[in-house]
Amino acid sequence: MKKSFFAALILALTLLLFACSDGEAEQNETQFNAQDYIDEVFNEADEVQSFSEAAVERYLKSIDGLEIDAIKPDWEYTVGNYGAYADDPSSGYGHAVIAFTKASGELAEDEYDTWLTKVFNATASASQDGYNIIGYEFAGDGEDALAETTLEDAVSGFISGWAFRKNDKIYVVYVSKEYDSEKESELGSLFYYNKVKIDVGAGLQKSFNDTLGEAESYFEEYSDEIKDAIDDYLG
Repeated sequence: MKKSFFAALILALTLLLFACSDGEAEQNETQFNAQDYIDEVFNEADEVQSFSEAAVERYLKSIDGLEIDAIKPDWEYTVGNYGAYADDPSSGYGHAVIAFTKASGELAEDEYDTWLTKVFNATASASQDGYNIIGYEFAGDGEDALAETTLEDAVSGFISGWAFRKNDKIYVVYVSKEYDSEKESELGSLFYYNKVKIDVGAGLQKSFNDTLGEAESYFEEYSDEIKDAIDDYLG
């Protein structure tokens, strides 16, 4: 579980490094200590019940206007062990992810479409604009990442998702349906789909190329410190 947390930590660390590199920090000659930060994040994940539906609810409430009831499916569901995870809402960088497994039977296409529409409308209602946007994660060449998107366009790509703005911060939303590899579909589907998953969190605030360019310079500067801290924690 600690190792699966690594990817999220790297993204979190990148975003925090960006925040710590602003003009005020440079003027105060503030030196960011990557090892202390990594230790703090790992310890918090161990001590706080981050892997729980309650943690997801807490994170979503931090986004004013978005509640967990607004993203729950209308059919009866279960949330398995480690089926839900959320960062501390005060972090400002993380995300919340939860998978809803249908309590009985296979997930029909119209049930998935109804859930997608519910989630899409919920994030649009919570946004400052009153609509969802494409997002930098999904914008193609020449597309305006801040332009309004439709649900049809948002789920037409290889990865389904969109973004929305709240208090001038961009949040990204990933949605998917999952399948049980042990069962065969009785509805004519390629797989036995019985679960939906949503991941809501801090999105890219600028283009991927701009973000990657800044990340490379930060990781180069702090690479040894980051590696040592993670190695110490994972043993």
